[in-house]
Amino acid sequence: MNITSIVIIKRVIGFTCVILLLLTNVYAQENEISIDLELVSVWESEYQPSPQGLIKGDTLPEIINFEFIVYNHTDKALMFGSNSHLYYHPDWNNSEYGEIGRFLMINGADTISLYTKMSGLGANTLYDNEVIWGSIESFHDLETHPVFRPFFNRWNYVGKDRGKELYNYLKDCQFLYVPIPADYQRRLDKFEDKSMINQITYPRDTIQIKKKDPFEIIVSDSEEEYYIYPPISIKQDE
Repeated sequence: MNITSIVIIKRVIGFTCVILLLLTNVYAQENEISIDLELVSVWESEYQPSPQGLIKGDTLPEIINFEFIVYNHTDKALMFGSNSHLYYHPDWNNSEYGEIGRFLMINGADTISLYTKMSGLGANTLYDNEVIWGSIESFHDLETHPVFRPFFNRWNYVGKDRGKELYNYLKDCQFLYVPIPADYQRRLDKFEDKSMINQITYPRDTIQIKKKDPFEIIVSDSEEEYYIYPPISIKQDE
């Protein structure tokens, strides 16, 4: 075997080891932390959806809330967060750790970073899970490059099937959590006792979020009436 062949073989082995190491790290990360989308609620208000005026009983979605449950599958303390309000309102910044991570809702060409807010980032030693709320709401939209308002404007039409169409859209969405390593590292650097870092688990890779099965949404209005979609009859047909 000549020298060139030996070099090629070594490179192939080295490359294979790197790939296996990366795959092992991703697998380990998935075993450490998982996220479920437990609840989706849509708040609608009466709004003039067309030049013809409001049809009685017609509404327009104004807020969509998402409840995410973050599970810690280790014996270590969990450090987890999301603070995208820093992205949507940089002038309201009250966090020294940055955005920390983003919850993304993806459907076709749509990629929307849900609005989240938190004031601090610590290591949770009391519970095995944490609840994080994300939302889509016009009030928290960017003024220069709005994201939420154009999304809601898609549903700006008269029709009784809006709940069904919203449900189908959200059901087809993929949800991801994307950590920002530099923000987590900034927090870790603040620990005076560096040995504590080994006792903390935190997200280092993108996490695929699992939607509740069967998936459903709660739709409510300004009169505090609500319904769950899909109704039981449709669930049975499925």
